[in-house]
Amino acid sequence: MTESSATLDPEETRRFAAIADEWWDPEGRFKPLHALNPVRIGWVRDRIADRFGRDPLRPRPLSGLDLLDAGCGGGLVAEPLRRLGAAVTAIDAEPETVAIARAHAEAAGLDIDYRCATVELLAGRRFDAVLALELVEHVPDLGAFVHAAAALLKPGGLMLFSTLNRTAASLLKAKIGAEYLLRWLPPGTHSFRRFVKPSELARAVRAAGLRPAAVSGMSYAPLSGAWSLTRDLSVNYLMAATSPATPGLVSDYGGRNAGPVERDETPPDTFGKRVDAMKVLLQDHDPRLTSDSSRRGQEDLPQELYDGLGYYERWLLALKANIVELGILSEEEIAERLARYEEKDTPRT
Repeated sequence: MTESSATLDPEETRRFAAIADEWWDPEGRFKPLHALNPVRIGWVRDRIADRFGRDPLRPRPLSGLDLLDAGCGGGLVAEPLRRLGAAVTAIDAEPETVAIARAHAEAAGLDIDYRCATVELLAGRRFDAVLALELVEHVPDLGAFVHAAAALLKPGGLMLFSTLNRTAASLLKAKIGAEYLLRWLPPGTHSFRRFVKPSELARAVRAAGLRPAAVSGMSYAPLSGAWSLTRDLSVNYLMAATSPATPGLVSDYGGRNAGPVERDETPPDTFGKRVDAMKVLLQDHDPRLTSDSSRRGQEDLPQELYDGLGYYERWLLALKANIVELGILSEEEIAERLARYEEKDTPRT
């Protein structure tokens, strides 16, 4: 399957098909994925278990769930998911890759529904969870892919991503280092321009009617050769997003489906009044600091942080992120100014 589409780049898929026979060689071209896999699978298992009320440490905790592994490659994720009890459909665009994956699963006695397909070809199917791991950095149109994949989720379903951030650190480590210096990957495996910032992925997720629910970084320790979950999103990161369980009132503030309307409104306290005043002053000062950009800043907060903050605290963090992103002030300059204001507000004894 080599036809071009918004969600499929034939050159990318052919590049992986050419080395398909190495998928299950832990010392071969896919060695980095073998090393990364335990951390990815653990995070995926825990997110799915949390979403569907399962104990992730029980045997076969994903039993009864129907999962899709999009861009499955040789089956490095599909097989562990099947062992965890899930019914797994796994798709890839290249028949050589699918054949390798199917043969390996059959030899292991695992019943996995492998198909040579794209997400568009599965239209009409519905899954409890859809996985796109190490995939979105290879698709030509991020928004089109996420939209097509989100359409495959059941109400209340979960979409899981693993990808590369577009930063100087990822250019150095994931592109130049991994492909040209350490030779972990064949040169040309990745195109840096297709690396995806978390804010870009979050926007694509929301445009598809989903809500970002969790984000985590993954970091590599060169001395031990081990991967671990971290708060550092600068190179590798994971993101989970949920589909609404039931339709209901939504806010399209800024032209975007932004989730349920908050009905609880209370008069602002002094802190809230200060944030409101700051919003007005900053937006008057710089036309790039719009209400829409502030709303996007709120929506890009990790779910755990978002849920733990009040309305004005979210606005304040969003404003700070906008100011740093636009280069108006650095984080250090903001911290210095806040320290001065806090000192001024502190009563002297």
